[in-house]
Amino acid sequence: MGSTPVRVRFAPSPTGFLHVGGARTALFNWLFARHNKGTFVLRVEDTDSARYADEYVEAVYRALRWLKLDWDEGPDIGGALGPYRQRERGAMHREVAQKLLASGAVYECYCGSKKDEEAADESENDDDSSESAGTDGAIERAKPVCRCSALSDAEKTSLRAKGVQPALRMRVDPQRAVIVDDLVRGHVEFPAGTIGDFVIVKSDGGPLYNFAAVVDDHAMRITHVIRGEEHLANTPKQLLLYEALGWEPPLFAHIPIILNEQRRKLSKRDGATFVNEYEALGFLPDALVNFLGLLGWSPGGNRELLTRAQMLDEFTIESVVKHPAIFDHAKLAWMNKEYLKALPLDELAERVIALLEGRASIPDRIDPEHVRRVVSLLHERAYTVAEIVDQGAYFFTRGAVAPAPDALAKYCSTPEAAERLKEVRAALAEAPPDFDAPDVENAIRGLAQRTGRKAAEFIHPLRVAVTGQAVSPGIFEVCSILGREVALERIDALLARLSEQRAVGLERSR
Repeated sequence: MGSTPVRVRFAPSPTGFLHVGGARTALFNWLFARHNKGTFVLRVEDTDSARYADEYVEAVYRALRWLKLDWDEGPDIGGALGPYRQRERGAMHREVAQKLLASGAVYECYCGSKKDEEAADESENDDDSSESAGTDGAIERAKPVCRCSALSDAEKTSLRAKGVQPALRMRVDPQRAVIVDDLVRGHVEFPAGTIGDFVIVKSDGGPLYNFAAVVDDHAMRITHVIRGEEHLANTPKQLLLYEALGWEPPLFAHIPIILNEQRRKLSKRDGATFVNEYEALGFLPDALVNFLGLLGWSPGGNRELLTRAQMLDEFTIESVVKHPAIFDHAKLAWMNKEYLKALPLDELAERVIALLEGRASIPDRIDPEHVRRVVSLLHERAYTVAEIVDQGAYFFTRGAVAPAPDALAKYCSTPEAAERLKEVRAALAEAPPDFDAPDVENAIRGLAQRTGRKAAEFIHPLRVAVTGQAVSPGIFEVCSILGREVALERIDALLARLSEQRAVGLERSR
């Protein structure tokens, strides 16, 4: 295509939330367009009315915007750039279909609804927005499914009189092989006889995927079609349509399938598989983009942490690999942790607050300065924003916390533990007004020195009282962030609980 400006598209089918496989497809198209100073088009392929839902369209927009994969064209929707909608292009599809019928490239098919065949074609775009399936294995020969091309005009008239509406079916020469020259997979031959006559328009007039995609790609002047390898089997059909219409086809690049760590199809059993799930779990969009970018693309040098600018500068189709990409959850978690550590604390605190505010029960202690102190303590321990929220749950409320049973059993089951807790309460009550971490530490270590006990004898029951856990970050910092008032109230709550438990135990022993 020489000097023709690059134009690529991401064309999800809104029949589900945006799958990470679809997000990777969008990312590769976006990187290719930006690297080549081209145009990235978003086109929602929403002609599958049986599985279409408005919420899925909105989920695609939200996911792409969260990943910061901005598109370049589309109608103005409330001041924002909307996508093209395939269902709004019906007149064009009908016009091109009639052109093919008039030329004899397609014929009317009266075989009936052919629901199974039509459903198979409708699902052929699913890799852009949902789970993906591989295309490896032997290529089967096409089975003859229709003889309607031999019907006489009188037979057609009779069928129409009975209310049978025809579909339109593409003629395919059974003696002809179709060659796909793919930018990633190279020279791929589909032998003669493996592609049968296929439906392009349903009996109700609705266009099927392979036909509508060709018409829209041509109308939008798409120069490169970058998509999952599951679509490789669609490509010969689309090439035949381009040829029949006398149009120059775009260049095709089929990127490798994504598998789980057991080298099987990535599914819900493997954990989160949709972009909105990763957002809810507190992953950072830049970390997910970095991770998805390396699923099938290698920048060289065994590098793993790449900025968006580096990816834009270095991405080429030539460096996309053929072999399957493995979705390694542990690697994604590690990568997200690295991004978390590099994020400014104020920005990370904002993300923690947003996650807390999105919960059904909003905690009562999420003012920015307090959350920032919590984040400064926890951010190097956590792999996601959600982990900061979960690990630090006891920071975000002023009330008492319910101690974990194992923590109680380990550190608070003896009368001596209650005595130590009373002593440490008194020491903290008299600590300096600032109640910073050194103040808390001096109070506890001074108590240990005065009583001739180990500091751990005071620290362990104190930790259970203020965090509810047997393990936490440094207890001096924890108490300082919670503040004297909250720390003392929680100690009192645990002492009351222990006293009640002892009273119940005595009553039962009588």
